[in-house]
This record gives sequence, C-alpha cells and structure tokens, in this order.
Amino acid sequence: DTTPTEIPIPTISAEDLDLTIEAGPLGRTVIVTVGNPEGITAIEYELSYTSEGDVPRGAIGQIDVNKKPVRAEITLGTCSDTCHYDKGVANIKVVLKITKEDGNIYQAEATLDSLEEE
Repeated sequence: DTTPTEIPIPTISAEDLDLTIEAGPLGRTVIVTVGNPEGITAIEYELSYTSEGDVPRGAIGQIDVNKKPVRAEITLGTCSDTCHYDKGVANIKVVLKITKEDGNIYQAEATLDSLEEE
C-alpha cells in the first residue's frame, strides 16, 4: 500500500491568535478577526454553515495580513449582480489555515451557533 499518510496539521488555539467570529450588521455577514497575527505571513479561511432547511453552505478565501486589524467580513450568501443572503444561518464554523514566517502551516478554528438576527 503506497497511499501517502496524511500528516495532521498542528493546531493553534483561537485564544493564542485572539481569533473571534461574530455576526455582522443585519446578520448578512460574519466577521472573522485575528487579534494577534504575530509572525503570520498568510491566512486562508474556509467557512461552513447551514442555512434554512439545514442546507450546507460555505465560502473560502484569504485574509489580508498586511492590514491591521487582520479581519475579513464574509458574506453569508451569493453575490453576483445582486446579493442573495442565506436565511436561518446556524452552525457557523471557520477554519483558518495559517502560514508562519518559518513556512510552517497551522490550523485554527472558531464557531458561532447562530446569528442574532435583529
């Protein structure tokens, strides 16, 4: 069997990164913030959640680490010409893939049960 073994990515705690995820205005976005980006050269995110009817949804992207604070506002829905926002969003989870200056890659995650809709 020559299947390569998956090397688990070491994790960094949300506390170490000062990683937070919170509902944005109107419950249409979530805001992911890394309060302690020391030594980080790149951050990719993978957001997953369920919408009305328990439909799995998600988004991927990158967070600019050159700006302070290091944060991303991620739309919960799809936008092309107009935005269609997901309703009944719950079980929100963001997984960050973090690249440090030494080239090592780490993973961190944070969750949010639901959006407190106004």
